[in-house]
Amino acid sequence: MHIGLKIKQLRKLKLLTQAQLAEISGVSERTIRRLELTGVTESTTLKLVLTALGTNLEEFENMFKDETLTEESKEKHGHIRFLQKIENGRELTRILSNAHQLGYDYHDCNTQEQVELAQVFLTTVTDVMDIWEMMEIGQKFELENELSEQIKQLKQEGLWVFGDRIINKETQWVTAIVEIYSKNNPLIRNVKFDKNLLQKST
Repeated sequence: MHIGLKIKQLRKLKLLTQAQLAEISGVSERTIRRLELTGVTESTTLKLVLTALGTNLEEFENMFKDETLTEESKEKHGHIRFLQKIENGRELTRILSNAHQLGYDYHDCNTQEQVELAQVFLTTVTDVMDIWEMMEIGQKFELENELSEQIKQLKQEGLWVFGDRIINKETQWVTAIVEIYSKNNPLIRNVKFDKNLLQKST
């Protein structure tokens, strides 16, 4: 396995999209895609990417055993942030509204139907984010219903939608994150929140 595929493994462990990694590292998304695909890049670029992933070349070379991340590395580099499971279009538009950019990815799509559903859904998401603030209330309801229906179709194919908003505290730049995972993906964790604690904090 070349270094690009290993970087892809670590990126996914950290729940980062290619666009997010590009933004954090200061290189283009196209460069990230090419690096993950071919394993070829300049040493300066590789250093920037590894730094963005919270590691260096020496540590990175020791992270993998039998071409997969060691449990120690997963423990150290995993669980950087959590994405919320999105159940309907209303929840999703709350993430998309007023966002400046979209980070997206889809994982575990093994059939042609899964790939097509994921691509149609993410295209709709992109369109919604672009025009949301220009729409009237009735049109927003229609789009929320359309998104809900597409989320339902994905779920029927064993795919779940997750999302989050990331706000840069210095610039107030908002990034909407939307990702699709198989319901059986080992990265998915069920977390139970204390409702009383949540009520106290609001």
